[in-house]
Amino acid sequence: MARGGRISIQVDFSEVEKNLVASVSRVDRGTKKATIAACEAIKARSLKMVPRDTEALVKSFYYKIHGRYRNFTAEIGYGGNGDPRNPRTGQRASEYMVAVHEDLQQPHKTGQAKFLEAAIQDYQGELLIGFGSAIRQEL
Repeated sequence: MARGGRISIQVDFSEVEKNLVASVSRVDRGTKKATIAACEAIKARSLKMVPRDTEALVKSFYYKIHGRYRNFTAEIGYGGNGDPRNPRTGQRASEYMVAVHEDLQQPHKTGQAKFLEAAIQDYQGELLIGFGSAIRQEL
């Protein structure tokens, strides 16, 4: 090589880029699956605790997944899913579910107050494990 010369190397990163894009896509799928699995786990726990006087609240459980690209959020609650009416009072579940959820003094034949909050708190310890597992399965 002559003094002061340059060496030029061309590297083709197209295959690396293709693999990275595919990996990111798999992370997206895993994140969405984990978000859905978290909602299902919270649903199962909450349905064990929700007062079942008329089943209207039970039938009103819902969740919706929003977002994309690893930025998923979940809306989860009661008073959706067609917002069924209480057969005794005619009220929609959304009209009374907050009162049933929040009133710690109200006795219930079955279930308890804070049925959704307690389910979410109970699941928190498993949240990161679930997300890590779902993403690893996709990768």
